[in-house]
Amino acid sequence: MQDVVDPDRVVYEPDEILKSVKDNNMGRKVQAIAPDTDDFDLGRKGLKYDPYLESFIIGCGGKLGEWDVRKGTTNPLVCRGIGGTSRKAINYCKQNNIDFYTIDTGYIQGGIKKEHHRITKNAMQNLGPCIPRDHDRLAPLKWRYRNHRPGSKILIVPPSEKVMVFNGYNLDMWMQETIAEIKKYTSKDIEVRLKPSRTDRTSTNTIQQAMEDAYCVVTYNSIAATEALLYGVPAIALAQNSATMFCNTEISQINDLYIPNPVDMTAFAAHLSYCQFTAKEMRTGIAWEILNESS
Repeated sequence: MQDVVDPDRVVYEPDEILKSVKDNNMGRKVQAIAPDTDDFDLGRKGLKYDPYLESFIIGCGGKLGEWDVRKGTTNPLVCRGIGGTSRKAINYCKQNNIDFYTIDTGYIQGGIKKEHHRITKNAMQNLGPCIPRDHDRLAPLKWRYRNHRPGSKILIVPPSEKVMVFNGYNLDMWMQETIAEIKKYTSKDIEVRLKPSRTDRTSTNTIQQAMEDAYCVVTYNSIAATEALLYGVPAIALAQNSATMFCNTEISQINDLYIPNPVDMTAFAAHLSYCQFTAKEMRTGIAWEILNESS
């Protein structure tokens, strides 16, 4: 199996055997690009390679790799995150019309632990359309529609500095311009939510707690817009992301917002549940099959 996923010995020594691999002619072409060494604390965790990339590669029968090894390829690439190495690989694919897959935090989690990761083909998030899906994958996520409750504040959820660099913007400038634009249309209180530590944002300072009295959430392309809609809170996403299938996209629309409803949001949640996967689903090939079911 080692010879299939890591034939060039980019990661593993010959005596290190991976447990399984899916024999898939289409998937064999896919090549993983290792994230930057300081991303995801892989070294501290004693890992030789990103476990989600590795699981995905095993599930599709692709190959592990690094950017210096794979640049120049015409094969599809898969990356995790948007660090420098991933950014180079994604831009390379876009410039050369090559398919790529990205792995990042899932849209809906069934608990505190981050078990689900979104996987998207040729984008950072699923941009639609909203495909009618069975609701079978919603149960493990414990998702239920929450009725819309009008709030009083506007909650700005700014992107990370890394996201801004990836998209060629300055974070401070974006913040200033966004607040100034909001004030043109409303006198509602504005609250800025800077991203807390993972421990805080899964316990004492969750995004749901921050949205309790929110009139709407305003963000760049954060999945906070999706989280808002699924929590019954209107959202404005100023760049394309998964929420733009339903939410508003201009601050000038802040007084005429789309209000989440149970029919739309249940369909939206079911759709997104088929756009995110556990490590086991990646490893067994389920993720690969769903991602390419219409190919």
